[in-house]
Amino acid sequence: LKSTLELERIYHYITNTLVNAFHVKTLSVFIFEESVKRYAVKYEVGNGPERLMNFQEEKGFYSKIIRKNPVIVLEELKDARYREFKKTIDLFIKNKIEVVVPLNVKDKVIGLLTLGGKESGDMYNDEDIEVLEIIGAQAAIAIENALLFEETRQFGLRLEGEVKKATKDLRAANVQLKKLDAAKSEFVSIASHQLRTPLTVIKGYISMMLEGNFGKIDLRKRDSLEKVYLSNERLIRLVENLLNISRIESGRLQFTFREMRLENLVVSVINELSEPAKEKGLKLEYAPPPKPLPKLRIDEEKIRQVVMNLVDNAIKYTKKGKVRVSVEQEDGRVKFSARDTGSGISGDDLARLFKKFSRGAGVSTVNTEGTGLGLYVAKEMIDAHGGHIWAESEGERKGSRFCFTLPVENNSERIGQNKK
Repeated sequence: LKSTLELERIYHYITNTLVNAFHVKTLSVFIFEESVKRYAVKYEVGNGPERLMNFQEEKGFYSKIIRKNPVIVLEELKDARYREFKKTIDLFIKNKIEVVVPLNVKDKVIGLLTLGGKESGDMYNDEDIEVLEIIGAQAAIAIENALLFEETRQFGLRLEGEVKKATKDLRAANVQLKKLDAAKSEFVSIASHQLRTPLTVIKGYISMMLEGNFGKIDLRKRDSLEKVYLSNERLIRLVENLLNISRIESGRLQFTFREMRLENLVVSVINELSEPAKEKGLKLEYAPPPKPLPKLRIDEEKIRQVVMNLVDNAIKYTKKGKVRVSVEQEDGRVKFSARDTGSGISGDDLARLFKKFSRGAGVSTVNTEGTGLGLYVAKEMIDAHGGHIWAESEGERKGSRFCFTLPVENNSERIGQNKK
């Protein structure tokens, strides 16, 4: 009984052993189905063409008979409780059952073993009853273990089936999501291209107006035009970010590499942003390297966009104080740094700062123009150059520092691999 957890083998072993030991004409195994309170035939030996029928438990049959008697002799049960359990006793008599062995484990009913008469015609004696008590207890434990094992196995099969179905559904959903994502990227790309042309035209005409190409303009009109110009610039940067994201996600972002010094690029950005910093009452400082830095092989437009974004952000999120920009060589890399005395960044925000559409908590109260795209694009650009970008801050209202490094020993083949 202990050598297997297969129910059929256990049923076969128990019935064959008892049949050979007692030479009974019939022997059956009933399993109690708790959910419907029914005894169901699972295995039988010696019965005729008509199988035993499953039967419902009569009220009180378990608590008064099955639970209290390790072995039940039908004649004794008939004499003592016939009126109370007439239906069940009649069923046993009809099927020529003489002895019932309850299969109980503690207070749990597992089922029944039912034995017909002996081929010799002898009655079951006290020694027979004692043996059946021992066998019933051992059989109950073996069957319960096998039932639990089978239940676990069936649960595993159901779970496996559900996992396969869920996996299939997820794959189908993933295919659909990829199609939707491709459609979204295509829409963003087309919309951005269509927006960029009129925005560039607007920028050109406003620049011409501010330069006096259409005649002299008074201070009030100039102030309005400058505001329109700045708003148009923000739109152009947003469109450019959207285009870059579309190119990054579709693998169509192109790079044009040439050798140049990073500090020259940084100086041009400082000159361009010095006026906005001055208008906010901020001091924009540049700390040049003590000696010329080695040339880097980079895409000037892409890296300039990164530097512009970092310095511009530092100005936007600093109400008073200064922004200090530096470039230096460090461990075989050229390092850019933009430190400000602004609102600072919490530890939670630092972890997700370079994710798409992510902005720090509360930054909208300082600057309402951000979209959460600039730092994501910057990270993609630096990663594609084989570099590293990060942010540092001691906490909110303690300023922040944005840095990136680019390798000195670089070439277009290595960069192409990073981009992939």
